[in-house]
Amino acid sequence: MERVALAVFALLVTAGGLAAQEPQVILTAPETSAAPAPPLPRLDLAEAVRLALEHNFSLLDSAAAVTASRWRESSVSGQFLPQVVPLFERGDGRTLFGLDVSQKLPWTGGTLIASGRYASEPDTGLESFFPRTTDLRLLLSQPLLRGAGPNATYFDLTNARRAVVAQERSFELARQRLAVEVAAAYYSVVAQRQLFEVADQSLRRTEGLLDASNARLEVGMASKLDVFRAELQAAQAREGMIRSQAALETALELFRGILALPPDNLVEPAEVTLGVPKEEEDEPVSILVQRALENRLELAEARDRVSDARRAAALARQNLLPEVDLNLGVTQLGFGRSFGDAWRGTDRQVQFFLSASYPLRRSTEKANRAVSEIEVQTRERGVRQLELEVEREVHRAVRELDRIRKSVEVQEQAVDVAEQQRRLAVLRYQRGLASNFDVVDAESNYVVSRSALVGLLTSYAVARLELLRVTGTLGVETEFAP
Repeated sequence: MERVALAVFALLVTAGGLAAQEPQVILTAPETSAAPAPPLPRLDLAEAVRLALEHNFSLLDSAAAVTASRWRESSVSGQFLPQVVPLFERGDGRTLFGLDVSQKLPWTGGTLIASGRYASEPDTGLESFFPRTTDLRLLLSQPLLRGAGPNATYFDLTNARRAVVAQERSFELARQRLAVEVAAAYYSVVAQRQLFEVADQSLRRTEGLLDASNARLEVGMASKLDVFRAELQAAQAREGMIRSQAALETALELFRGILALPPDNLVEPAEVTLGVPKEEEDEPVSILVQRALENRLELAEARDRVSDARRAAALARQNLLPEVDLNLGVTQLGFGRSFGDAWRGTDRQVQFFLSASYPLRRSTEKANRAVSEIEVQTRERGVRQLELEVEREVHRAVRELDRIRKSVEVQEQAVDVAEQQRRLAVLRYQRGLASNFDVVDAESNYVVSRSALVGLLTSYAVARLELLRVTGTLGVETEFAP
């Protein structure tokens, strides 16, 4: 009788442990050892995003592309600065030094070329020989048809500036995408920690059920089938713990990789309290779509690319015109015994003339014009296609956010029902009114429902950021301010 009483007492104690500690809302990593571990470096989401913005390899490549485009713009803008080429020659007693200066005129497309030469020849002693020579030339050339106007003049410079703007927009888009990726990796770690905690608590309850089943078997209140069922449930719980641990380590490595940290770095996301989505007044989808059409950088870039194609088409049409240039030239030549005499005794001539040329083979220019006009139509269609894609993205993001919010409400009810089912199954099992089959089934339902709720709560945090991104209103500095 004493043995039976002790077995019943152990049964009640272990079975009572089935309803022990419930999951907490605060997401923390479970303790792995009894000794206090040193605190790990923890980052909140804002700190993680700032660290990724500073060290992420892909973002650094995008920043380097912006810098390179600015250097190319600086190089192209140099064509509107005076080009100065000094010249010096000496040999066989002859000395020549001079200066060549050229300047591309803004807006008109004209060019101004000036050159000066001072030459000194060996003195032969002849009265008719002048060893010093001056040669000054100035030529102003202004195109009237082909190459005239600001479009042709600034075409390369405008393209270089547009390349800078395009790279800056690409860089900002990369920042926004990276911020969302960091948030997704961050909350993935948060979710895996909570799932690990759920699996750990389930394992403890399952082991308590196994102890209770063995105690009942000893006093003849349970069959061997109940013990096998409890052992199978415990094995599945241990396997779930292994999967959760591996998934947590994988999520941590992915999180550290986005931050450009090695996998064995100890940086982890800080403890987070998962907030339940509240009922809020959502803006109409039509307003969100209009906001996206106004703010999305991809659309702004696509519209500017249409303008680029139109500029290229206008230049291609202009290149089909003949070359007609209006020229004004001034030439001043002087000879003398000294440079002063050569400068004073100059012969100055002013020339005003018109030059024209028109090549007969124009197949390349005609092909360029046709291709440029096709490119305009293609890019206009691309803008419309992108607008439709942006609209679909906004609808999808709004629908996903609303789905998660509704699913959270349903899943919270499912968790409550699963918890009550588990408590009732444990109570019936403790009183001998049922086998442990109901306890095993209720435990599985409870773990599944709690895991689904964790996934929904973390997905909601990321989906909210994704909605801001697709509407073009995700400010990285303001949204992730310290």
